[in-house]
Amino acid sequence: MKLNTRIFMLLASCGVLLSACNKEDKLDSKSVFVDSEIPKNALDNYLYNNYTKPYNVEILYKYVDKESDMSFRLVPAPYEASIRLAKLMQFLVIKPYDEVTGSQQFLRNNFPKIITFTGSVPVQTNGVIILGTAEAGTKVALYNLLALNETSGKDREFLNFYFFKTVHHEFQHILNQNKPFPSNFLEISGRGYVEDEWNTKYTSTSAAVAAGFISPYASKAHTEDFAELYSFYVTRSQADWDAILNSTGSTAEGRAIVASKLVIVKNYMKSEWGIDMDVLRSNILARYSQLSTFDQTTLN
Repeated sequence: MKLNTRIFMLLASCGVLLSACNKEDKLDSKSVFVDSEIPKNALDNYLYNNYTKPYNVEILYKYVDKESDMSFRLVPAPYEASIRLAKLMQFLVIKPYDEVTGSQQFLRNNFPKIITFTGSVPVQTNGVIILGTAEAGTKVALYNLLALNETSGKDREFLNFYFFKTVHHEFQHILNQNKPFPSNFLEISGRGYVEDEWNTKYTSTSAAVAAGFISPYASKAHTEDFAELYSFYVTRSQADWDAILNSTGSTAEGRAIVASKLVIVKNYMKSEWGIDMDVLRSNILARYSQLSTFDQTTLN
């Protein structure tokens, strides 16, 4: 009797399982989770047509927490400032590379795939402002869009300091990851790099130049030195470049060191990427001269 009872219970359990399976087969095949369509505004369309479609680059101007540095208190970028920066970057960065290389393919292959816009700036505990960051050769973060307006949008020094020198600097890091620069560059300054002490070791540009660096930050590491030389050079006129090198307190020895490093940077860009830095700089500077009349707000 015990055996029969167990068999009956087993059969009953199977019946329940079969019944459950039959009920599952009758479930509606349509998921209750449906992704909602978010309407695209004029800026979304502009970014798709001018960045995503031709270059496979996504601009994130709306605050996305997982794409932001959560160790800082940051605020989103204003909509109008995002329009300005998107148009200015297209005019002052994207187009010069296209014209110098002869196609859109260079940027499509190498430019960061994600660029984030943030309204405020991250400030470290030592008071140092972070102008921009690059991650894994695919993402660049730009900050301080709260200060980008009709006046500052025409100020070359402001645009260079907060945005475009930063873009060229971080882009150079990505190029270096794809094709390393010559090891003899490191040998020039050797043990002169000071890591995180750069902002206390060199408190002025002239002091950095005297030691063979184009800026205090260039003394942090040889990779930063390389990127600083590149980004400073292509965004400044020869007169501005010379003014940096000849600032009060610099030395002839330091200037010679900077010059020897610049030769390596120029040769690297020409041999590895086919880009003449002097031609690129001329193109960029010609565009800066048009800032007073460039339309920063109309989206086509």
